[in-house]
Amino acid sequence: MKTILLVPFHERGYEKLVKYLEKTNLRVYLPLPIELCREPILREYSFSGLWSYIRVWSPLLEFLSSHREHICYLTLGHFEKTLNTSIKLLGLVLKAKVFNKIDPFEWLMLMPERIEFNIPGNRSGILVIDRFVDYVLLMKRDMVVNYVLQQLEEFIPTPLDLLILIKNNVVNWNCNVESVIEWIIKYLGEYVLFSRDLTEAYDKLKRSKEYRDLVVNCTSDELILTSLSVLKN
Repeated sequence: MKTILLVPFHERGYEKLVKYLEKTNLRVYLPLPIELCREPILREYSFSGLWSYIRVWSPLLEFLSSHREHICYLTLGHFEKTLNTSIKLLGLVLKAKVFNKIDPFEWLMLMPERIEFNIPGNRSGILVIDRFVDYVLLMKRDMVVNYVLQQLEEFIPTPLDLLILIKNNVVNWNCNVESVIEWIIKYLGEYVLFSRDLTEAYDKLKRSKEYRDLVVNCTSDELILTSLSVLKN
């Protein structure tokens, strides 16, 4: 029996992940660059553009320094590409706040034309997923069977997850796409910017009734609605 473990990408999520790993003897597949699994504590990575990731990963990297049996399944190139997109997104957030104008085409053009699916196919043990997009793709495309789904805490899509899934026609969205973009601006330009860490920003998003109502009213996708503990009749 395979296990899929959902872990939100923030500081508290990875602290809980380490506590989980300390209690299991199974092989675990981690959404980290393979280079960090080979050498978890490398000073040059700490001073690279991956610092925002290192800050979240730090308790896991410390754990991996003495537990080498686990497998990382992503690459540095994946994260470098993501960081490049993030920088461009912040530029659009700033533009929207300064000029109070949104061009949906600009935002959609930043989203990948085709979502990379890097989840290892032949696996046994525990597969850790920390991005809602990857979770949806796994469920919809990988045709997983004989698995147990676990999550360390509530695991919901961010507005950026939603826009990526909408752009690639993976989930249905029955409202104006600008409604998602407005929430990306709020999430990055307010929650992330003015929170002490990603955990606090994610908690603010989870607590937002306005955001949850928008998602529930605009999609009938069962994976998304289940993540919000809501299923339409």
